[in-house]
Amino acid sequence: MNSPPVQSSLTPHQRLHCLLQLAFRPFFLLSAGYAIWLLCRWTLTLSGVWPWQSDIALFPWHAHEFQFGFAMPIVLGFLLTAAQTWTGVASIKGYQLLGLVCLWLSARIGMNLDQYGLYVSSIADSAVLVISMIVLLRMVLISKNYRNLVFVPILGVFLTLHLTQLYFLDQSALLLAKKVAYATSWWFVLLISLIGSRVIPFFISKAVDATLTRESKYFTLVCQLLILTLFLQLLFDLPLPINLLYGLCLACHLYRLYLWHHAKIWANPLLWSLWLSYAFLPLAFASLLLVDSYANAMHLINIGFIGSMIMAFTSRVSLGHTGRKMQVNLSMSIAFACVMVSALSRGIFITLIPQYSAQLLILAAVCWLFALCCFLIRYAPILLAPRPDGKPG
Repeated sequence: MNSPPVQSSLTPHQRLHCLLQLAFRPFFLLSAGYAIWLLCRWTLTLSGVWPWQSDIALFPWHAHEFQFGFAMPIVLGFLLTAAQTWTGVASIKGYQLLGLVCLWLSARIGMNLDQYGLYVSSIADSAVLVISMIVLLRMVLISKNYRNLVFVPILGVFLTLHLTQLYFLDQSALLLAKKVAYATSWWFVLLISLIGSRVIPFFISKAVDATLTRESKYFTLVCQLLILTLFLQLLFDLPLPINLLYGLCLACHLYRLYLWHHAKIWANPLLWSLWLSYAFLPLAFASLLLVDSYANAMHLINIGFIGSMIMAFTSRVSLGHTGRKMQVNLSMSIAFACVMVSALSRGIFITLIPQYSAQLLILAAVCWLFALCCFLIRYAPILLAPRPDGKPG
């Protein structure tokens, strides 16, 4: 077998070929780059340095793009890659993957233009989700791996939430757009909670060479149903005992952290980053119970739980699926910590010391920007290069 070409000698065509081997490569790389743009634009606008001139409302734009411009392609990159492992069926790659990425890029361009860009995004992002659902459905049906069929309707709900957000944004129904954006965050929680219940204990037990107590499928179902209830309660204003739901969720997810904990995780940044990222979910539930600020609790979820989990997952997946050692350098360890500081600044500190709100917003943005830049510097060369073992992927 011929060894892969030395990275420094790769031509642009070879780099593109490597990038299109599996969906995680282009989506992880481009999503991190786009998140840097979003954070810069958002922070400079809030600071009054760069006035917002688009006729798309600023705050719903901010919510939609962090959800469907940043988090969603990470989810799709992971699912379309992991499904190949789960099913043994080849996933989308090559020029078909390039077409999917170009649709995502066209949606991002549209959302950074004007009101007409909403229509571009509604079509392009919808196409990305529909195509991804078809690819996943095909892989599951061919392999008869019906356990993973659940991800198809989950993506279908994301499609509905995306279109609903943009419809309300187009109609200038900003409060409704905000409500749907919060509901979308809960749907991300449901998805990440489901994936996390499968892979986090597996990652930890494999790395520390120990058997962890696994939760029962009934406990997993309860966790998911509680989050689903919160999602439906928010959307439809259901008359439910909301504090009881928050308390039950807090207890369930603290119990998960207890099951997943092992003393050896603190010596491995790829493990403690996953464990601490998940800890932001019960922290958010505690905040909802104790602090009268839904927005700040949602930032604990959006930055702490979703954002930190994305950073931890993408780091591990990028190493594992490119055939590299499961090790990160000091800069990535600092990056993991920085995202968590960003979440605490926006979700906790801003409540405790509101007189420093402006400074804390800047701190949160700078910490997350630093983390994303560390990720790009570390992983762009990996995502643009072949596996060192010469295998495809």
